[in-house]
Formats: sequence, structure tokens, C-alpha cells
Amino acid sequence: MSRTTGPTTGPEQQHARNPPLEGVPESSSAGPSTPAADTPTHVWRTRRPGRTATIAGIGTTVVTALPVFLVGGLSMQLRGSTGLTESMLGIVVAAYWGASALLSPLAGSLSTRLGFRWGMIMASSIGGLALIGIAAYTPTWQWLLVWLIVAGAGNSLGHPPSNALIGVGVSTRRRALAFGLKQGAVPLATFSAGLAVPALGLTVGWQWTFAIAGALAAVAVAFLAWRVPRTPRTPRATRRARERLPRDLRVFLILASAASGLGAAQSSVIGAFTVTTAIGVGYTAAVAGLLLSLGSLANIIARPLAGWLADRGIGGTLTTVSLMMLSGAIGLGGMALALPWSFATGVVLAFGLGWGWSGLLHYAVSNAVPRFAAQATGLVQSGAYIGSAAGPFAMGFVFEYFGPTTGWLAAAGIALIAATTAAIAAQFHPTRRRARAEARAGSREGSRSEARIDDQAGAAT
Repeated sequence: MSRTTGPTTGPEQQHARNPPLEGVPESSSAGPSTPAADTPTHVWRTRRPGRTATIAGIGTTVVTALPVFLVGGLSMQLRGSTGLTESMLGIVVAAYWGASALLSPLAGSLSTRLGFRWGMIMASSIGGLALIGIAAYTPTWQWLLVWLIVAGAGNSLGHPPSNALIGVGVSTRRRALAFGLKQGAVPLATFSAGLAVPALGLTVGWQWTFAIAGALAAVAVAFLAWRVPRTPRTPRATRRARERLPRDLRVFLILASAASGLGAAQSSVIGAFTVTTAIGVGYTAAVAGLLLSLGSLANIIARPLAGWLADRGIGGTLTTVSLMMLSGAIGLGGMALALPWSFATGVVLAFGLGWGWSGLLHYAVSNAVPRFAAQATGLVQSGAYIGSAAGPFAMGFVFEYFGPTTGWLAAAGIALIAATTAAIAAQFHPTRRRARAEARAGSREGSRSEARIDDQAGAAT
């Protein structure tokens, strides 16, 4: 296999071979033959590093997300063996996302020290360990809680190196699409979990389903070890310089993180409670699993499609994110009607558009603050983790004690608040803030000019 130094894919090959230093505008980056001194050089085992980076990010995300969605998809089968109830399901799913949220800051620092390859290998190995652990020893739901905490740790560790690898390996004209494909790995895990219900869960049993998923995780680890390049260590002074976040960006990023958290709170409820509610509506367990896969397929299509359009100047803003969240609220309202046709339509809409904004949000934030892209997207991802933990935890009790109709209506209300927050965050976008500042400055200058003209006219009189 040939070795290639630096990314060589995409239409901007020369730019990709010598990417600008993160946090430095492209206009100030080094020339084509003299890259910046602290810009790392990566030796790839392929002539298509962009494709390899995207596949590696997808594989890592699927492996680390699959445990929680398999638990949601196979929750009915797990009840008889572990005593799992709807409220307990909410607790174990919340534990997964809670572990991701708590360990995310440490995971970001650790992945920076480990580099792309070892960070992604460790994350995928931890995810595989959780899958094998659930298959081998889960006598009670408390052990399921333990294994999902382990899986959450792997999930928190997987995103920082995956995002960084895409930033290094993918050309700028395809980067939004790459982020969409990588974030589309989350619904891909949901899609796989939905297919696993009729294909494996109802045939060979839930233990073998988790065992097979663990074997697939081992394949992913082997691919990462083979194709992902080593990362030269970044000087500590450079890392600290990149961590300084200006105060005037904090309001924008806090609002974007809040929108991400609220959107993730209602989205994670869809993955956790769709199958059980669909069975209550009148679908069989097999059809309910297929319905979960159908909604996940809509999400898999929506995320990269939103990125593809953003690369072409269509959408790609937080206003677009707000509209997608609003569409999800409408879909959740259809699920609350509890009619077979409205429930199926609502699942597709809530999954597709209502949960298809994740990659677009990461792209919009990183594009708004390119000098602080890593830190900004990390903050947004932390908000998503918190929302993903709080949503199932709270909604599990709502579903159990107030019924699915109230649960889905509450999720729709959360989606409306998320859409409103994203729309407000769009008003604090750095570009809009600069435009308003320039307009105010121009207005003041115009007023001073008029005053000078009046003074001159008065003097002439």
C-alpha cells in the first residue's frame, strides 16, 4: 500500500497538502512549499486520506454508540432477563450520556496526548468491551447500567480524535459533508439496532446480538490500527494558545450549546422509547424494530445531505438548524397521536429532520469561529451529552407514570424550546454581530457628518 504525506484528496489538493494551522486564517498560512513549523505531517497508508478519515470517524462513532441503541432496540427482550422497566431504561440510557458528559473534558485532553490513532483505537476498544460485557454477564439491570457507563466513556473519547482527523484529512470543500457522514454514524447505530431486533434479537437472542456487535467492534479496531496515521505530539504552549476563547464569543457558544443540549434531550428519547411505544400502538415487535430502522435511515440520509447542501452554500447556518428542530417537534406531535399512520410518519419526520441537525450544527459553529473550532465544537458536544443524559432520565418516568402520549408531547415541547434557542443563537453569530457593529459605527459617523454640515451651514449664514 502506498504512503502519502498529508491529505491529497479533493479539488483543493495543494491547499490540502499544506493545511493552515488551526486558529490561523488561511491568508496568513505558510506558502505551498513551506508549511508552518508546528503543522504536523501525517503519513497516510492511502492515496485517499479524506475517505479514510471519514470511514474511520464513522466506524469509531458506530462502535461507541451501538451499545446504548442496542439496549433501546432490544429493551423488550432485556426485560425478561434483567427486570428492566421503562424508568430503569431511562436511567441506564441517561448513565451512558452522563458518563460521556462527565468524562468529555478529560477525554479531550487525553485524546490530544494520544493522537488520532490511539485515541480512536482506545475508544473503539472500550465500546467493544461494553458490547462483549453485556453479552457475557448481565444478570440484572444494574449490570446493564455498569456496562453502559463503560460505553459512555468510550463515546466521550471517540469524538475529539475523529473530528480532528477529519479536519486534517478532508479538503475544505467536502468537510461539511464529512462531518455530516460522521455524525450520521449515530443514526446508523440506531438503524443497526432496529434491524437487529427482527434479524437477531428474535432469533438467536439478545446475548448473541451483543456478541456479534462486539466482534464487529474488533474489526473496526483492526482497521483503525492499519489505516489511521500516527500524530506528532503538539507542543504544550501551542495547545494552551488554542484554548484561549474570547469573551465576545461565549454568549454565541453558550446558546449554541444549550440548543444542542435541548435538541439532544428530545432526540435521545426517540431512540430509547420508539420501539416500546410502537408495540403499544399496535405494531408487532419485529415491525416496531423495522420502524426504528426506517426512522434511522431517514436520519442517516438527512445529516450528510444537510452537509452536502452546506458545502454548496445552501443552509449551513443555525437558522437552518432551528427549522429542522421545529420540523422534529411536528413529528413528535404526530407520534403523540398514537395512531399507526401518524406514529410512523412522526417517527420518520422526528428522526429525519428533527435529529438530522447534529453534523450541521458542528459545521455551523466551527465555520463561525474557525480559530477556535475544536474548543467550540467540544463545548457544543458537551451540551449534547448533558441533554442526552437528562432527556431519557426524566422522560423515562414521564413515560412510565403519565403514559406515552404525555411523554411525546413533552418531547415536542422540548424540541420547540430547542428551535427557539437555536434561532436566538443565530442572532449572536459573529458575522451578524460584526455587521450590527459596523452599521452602528456607520450610523454614528453619518450623524457626525450631518452635524458638521449643519455647523458649516450655520457659520456661513
